[in-house]
Amino acid sequence: MKRVVTVLLVVMMILPYAGAVPILDASTRFLLEGKEYMETTQQLSLSLIALASSYPAVENLTMGDIDYFVDALLARQNPDGGWGYYEGSVSNVVDTSYAVIALKKTLAVYEGNKRSLILNAIERGVDFLVDSYNGKGWGYVPNTLTEFYPTLMAVWALGEMGYSKEHPYIKSAIEYLEKTESYGIRRGEAVALKLLAYHAVGYVSPGLREEAWKLVDSPEITVKERAFLTYALLVYDGLTFETAKLLTTLEDLKEKNESFVYWANKPGQLIQREVFVTSALATWSFAKVSGELAAGQETPFGASCSELEKVQNKDGGWPYIIGFSSTDRATYYALKALKKCYFMDESIEKGIEWVKGRIDKNMEISSKSGEIYPPYIYNLLTLLEFNLVNESEKAKHIAFIKGLKKEDGKWGDFLGLQPYDTALAIKALLALGVSPQDEDIAKAKEWLLSFPTKGWGTVITTKYYTRFFSSEVSTTIEVLEALQPLVTKEDVEKHLNWLLNQRTEDGGWPNVKESYIVGVLMYQGQPSVELTIRATEVLYAFGIDYRQETLQWLLPKKRNNLWGNSIIDSALATLYFSTFEELPKPVNLYEVIRALPDGNFKILYTFGRDKVALSVKESLDMIFGTNMTAEEFKEIGDGNYIVLADLTEFDLSKYNPYVELKVDGESLYLNGKGYKGDGTMVIVPGKTSKGYILFVLYPRSLEGAVKVFLASNIVKYLNGVACVVSYEDKNKNGIVELEELKAEFVR
Repeated sequence: MKRVVTVLLVVMMILPYAGAVPILDASTRFLLEGKEYMETTQQLSLSLIALASSYPAVENLTMGDIDYFVDALLARQNPDGGWGYYEGSVSNVVDTSYAVIALKKTLAVYEGNKRSLILNAIERGVDFLVDSYNGKGWGYVPNTLTEFYPTLMAVWALGEMGYSKEHPYIKSAIEYLEKTESYGIRRGEAVALKLLAYHAVGYVSPGLREEAWKLVDSPEITVKERAFLTYALLVYDGLTFETAKLLTTLEDLKEKNESFVYWANKPGQLIQREVFVTSALATWSFAKVSGELAAGQETPFGASCSELEKVQNKDGGWPYIIGFSSTDRATYYALKALKKCYFMDESIEKGIEWVKGRIDKNMEISSKSGEIYPPYIYNLLTLLEFNLVNESEKAKHIAFIKGLKKEDGKWGDFLGLQPYDTALAIKALLALGVSPQDEDIAKAKEWLLSFPTKGWGTVITTKYYTRFFSSEVSTTIEVLEALQPLVTKEDVEKHLNWLLNQRTEDGGWPNVKESYIVGVLMYQGQPSVELTIRATEVLYAFGIDYRQETLQWLLPKKRNNLWGNSIIDSALATLYFSTFEELPKPVNLYEVIRALPDGNFKILYTFGRDKVALSVKESLDMIFGTNMTAEEFKEIGDGNYIVLADLTEFDLSKYNPYVELKVDGESLYLNGKGYKGDGTMVIVPGKTSKGYILFVLYPRSLEGAVKVFLASNIVKYLNGVACVVSYEDKNKNGIVELEELKAEFVR
């Protein structure tokens, strides 16, 4: 009887679509409407994953709806812990795997007794899978020969439960899967499942992701395969322009009626409709993207904390540049920053252990050279930061550092007495509790203040002469930081003024602003995050306040989820952000896109862009069901706007401090990354005190690209701090096609 009703349901579903319901709401509604007609464990499991992933993003989806599917799976679990194809069927590995995965992914929305029931069912299911292992992989039922599909599903299920590629069962299963070419299921489904299973256990199969991309572009795959591959590629790549195109294709393949949408294979030889399974798989992708897009933007401080943890090396230290060996100085700043983020956590403990293992070796190097060895000083400062040096150890370090001086109150290297080395010694001695009135510290202060130069740099000292090289920002900051507890502003005024003069026009500090030889400019330094923050902080300590200006300079300097070009840059940025009670809230493209349907947006265009504006209006009205107006730009008021303009017509920093756009000749730079100016448009979100702005900035030569891009459903998936779109007329026909556009979601 159920099969007859299912056919009637499918017939009903091909009625014309009249609603304007969001796709995730409409697809989950279909699964709920069809729940009583789902017969197989796979249908229930995949639908449960879709619904649990959509909760609570879908407004009318309730815990009661999810309970129905959970209870249905729990009720059909067999006494041996496994699940069969139908309720009451013999347990098999494939369906048990689907059920375990579904229940595991549902745990996040449960607590209390129901969670305990689910956990118990999962554990029994895992026991069934483990007991079904045959020494090489898995057959469909226990004690049968290894086959591809059940082995792959078991690897995925166990991976979801924490099993890794190192587990002997998983290792042998992967060896089998990598050698087997007879899948027993369609190739697209097999590749998608492989991606998900391998991702779950932490294994990377060379070329597998590339094969998935090749398959998903093939016209030969079924809708089910496309849905599966789309989700798998979203898991691997996240939401990018390319995966957004996959979502728009999936949208185009939907079938619909008045209140819900669904997906199904087109009938063919050996191909069934598989409506519930295909619809559930498609819903997975939209649920995943919905969760990612809806996630709020972290403040710079919160984002910096989490990213610093992620780039810690396995040995516990931090590198100066990601991918390289740990350094003592980078680890010092990273730990100092993380201390502001967390009272104490595993990453801090690992870092401290790394430092403890380094300090004696670095102290020995310092002893042999008879000089201040900076890594030793940074090890010491790290342990002092965390109160991990006892009184007897402090006395030992004080005596050791004093023993390295070249003269009373002066430290140096083979070139002679150095302000940098002396500053490090002062910092360490003060941190160790030595009095500012200590004779060596007093003489160090006297010597540093006696310099005839403005600022400090390297010094060469011989018995015949002393030569002062050009002052450097890095050395000057180091000395000012050391002297700050010991002197007044008037004592170091000439050095502070020199430091101020090194500030570049854009508001940053390089190590050397400019270098001339016989009046010819030979070198112009580029500001760094480290020096800019440290210069700002030391100036502030002496009563000179550039903190807000530096904050505005710093906000667009995010690079690959870190700030600046090094770990030290990012750690110092984290420390800097921690000093502000309130930071500007980042605005994401999706935040603006989400406001489009109900935000009463007005399209503003600058001179000569009226035709593009009308085309954009028609496209966005169709996509979002709006009725926008378009008019020539006069001003940005209190409403919501889409602004079409040239790349150079607006100062974006007024509306989005996290974006820095510079146009230099034939190139443009967005947050420091370069792009070709003549073939690139930039889409940037912004905010006023009362509304949103979506800037679409482009050269006039890209009018066609603007029309095509904003007419595609991809616009619904825009995210990140900006989107950079480039166009190349690959087929040389002068007509812009979506396939000729490339886009990067800048994060």
